[in-house]
Amino acid sequence: MAIRKSLVNSWKFLQDVLQNSRNRRILFVIVLLISIIFIAIAIRTNWTEFREQEIQVDYRYIIAAVLIYPAGMLPTAASWHMLLRTMGVILPFRTDLRIFSLSSLPRHIPGFVWYISSRSILYKEEDIPTTTTVTASAAEIILLALTGFLSTLMLFFSRIAISAEFEPVRTAAYIAVPIIMLLIISIPLVNRLLPFFLQRRGITEIPQIHQGRLIFTLLLMFIAWFGGGLILFVLAQSIYPMGWSMLPAMIGAWGAAGAISLTIGIGIQGLGIREITLGGLLSLLMPPILAIILAILFRLVLTAGEFLWVLLIIWLTRKPPSKLEGMASNS
Repeated sequence: MAIRKSLVNSWKFLQDVLQNSRNRRILFVIVLLISIIFIAIAIRTNWTEFREQEIQVDYRYIIAAVLIYPAGMLPTAASWHMLLRTMGVILPFRTDLRIFSLSSLPRHIPGFVWYISSRSILYKEEDIPTTTTVTASAAEIILLALTGFLSTLMLFFSRIAISAEFEPVRTAAYIAVPIIMLLIISIPLVNRLLPFFLQRRGITEIPQIHQGRLIFTLLLMFIAWFGGGLILFVLAQSIYPMGWSMLPAMIGAWGAAGAISLTIGIGIQGLGIREITLGGLLSLLMPPILAIILAILFRLVLTAGEFLWVLLIIWLTRKPPSKLEGMASNS
């Protein structure tokens, strides 16, 4: 219900605003500025909370975690690119990577509408219908949650004692397996039913889902969860050194925290659901106080890493000036 309500509100808002190109540009600039403010606040708050803890820290691993941030970001961007191709939207990866990076910043603003609006604005400039962008974004959230829960099995299959309060997470992980399998094998049926449901809502452009590309999308999402877990594992070395045998458990903990946040955190992003969950799961692997500190530090690293790497990717994927523009500037 939360996802549906958020999508309905986003759709009404976008319908009114995105009709005009000038409105799209103005709205995106506003969203981008608000995003930077929220990112700055998050970095300052998390850094203050971290500095208040009297522990020994090896800052080399914090720097290393920021440097390997693309291990989680790039597979996620690639999965978004492949998901769009699954729905028949064929754009260069360079374009999808740039839009993915730009629209990732508004996720730090509480409220689903900012994130979905920024994506829709940018894809509208590429002549992609808002309907397609909203549908793909909703599908991305669902698939990321499912693959996140599935990656949680790496935590439960490791030799770690799991307390009773985390049994619902184990159940969700097991349920995710048949749901993903059913989703894959039901694609032909979904393609036949889509026109019936979408046309009744006045949507004339009906996307067709490609089964093989969907499987590849899911594989990339698994790799993204693995990359995020790797960043968490490297970061943990800064305050609580552990062996490589703990990497699968860290991947599972990150998958569970991310999936729970995606499932129940729509519309209230940034309010700590992911960090609370992650802190609880990490307490299975280390002393509780260190687990809480690591969860705070991880959010700080993700925020700083995202901001720095997004700026770099935006610069690397900028559109080169055309020959006519070059001739005009030289004349």
